[in-house]
Amino acid sequence: MTLPPLTLPPHLARALATRDAPGPPVHAVEVGGSSVQSTVFAGGTVEFAEGPRPAADPGPFGLAAPGLVVDGRVRGATQLGWDDVEAWRELGYPRRPDVSMNDADAAALGEWLLRAERPGSLLYAGIGTGLGGSLITGGEVVDVPLSHQTGFGEAVCDGCRAPGCLNARIGGQYLPRRLDAADKRRVVDLLATAIGRAGVPRGTVVVLAGGLVRRTHPDLVAALRSRLGGAYSVEGSAAPAAAKSAAYVGLLDRLVGEGRTG
Repeated sequence: MTLPPLTLPPHLARALATRDAPGPPVHAVEVGGSSVQSTVFAGGTVEFAEGPRPAADPGPFGLAAPGLVVDGRVRGATQLGWDDVEAWRELGYPRRPDVSMNDADAAALGEWLLRAERPGSLLYAGIGTGLGGSLITGGEVVDVPLSHQTGFGEAVCDGCRAPGCLNARIGGQYLPRRLDAADKRRVVDLLATAIGRAGVPRGTVVVLAGGLVRRTHPDLVAALRSRLGGAYSVEGSAAPAAAKSAAYVGLLDRLVGEGRTG
């Protein structure tokens, strides 16, 4: 299903306008535990569609997926059943993507770009099938020990295989389908503890998003804000409701971005 066009951050709209020409449009594909979404960029507009968009000549395209993502190859995305997979082949594309990113890194960059006042530091915490975490500092992706941080009991994560992994406690596949009040307190308390342990700078904008939050439990944003008590600014996703996440913006920035000041 194709959804209505939406606007882009100004620098990306300008970049697309300068390259408009006959031929395949720029597009991004985001793979998640429950669905795949493509985002097509043409004429300065954005359209979302279900599933991948392979073609004989797919044009410039980017791929975001869980796990370690390098040149279209995905390692460690156990929630997808992908241990070491050429993801572009699995999705039907005839060649490797031009840009490959971990989905949390792409979403974090996208959340940073979608804000009119871009914060010096932004932490993305996405709860979907798994827990994704990424930190943006000065517009660059920085490693942050969040998703697979240990010290949270004895549960073992299917991905890292480490006991006490945070993902094994609050990743969506390990949670009840519907969260009750106690479940929500546990998610918020454990996530707040992990943010503190990860050394995230005070004053960082924390974006709590992901399918579980956006689709069924948006109240977790306010709950985390209250739990962190002003040490961090906590916000929901700036991505449009039609988008799987803000990853499409991060991918587009890597594909055709020409500076991030606009």
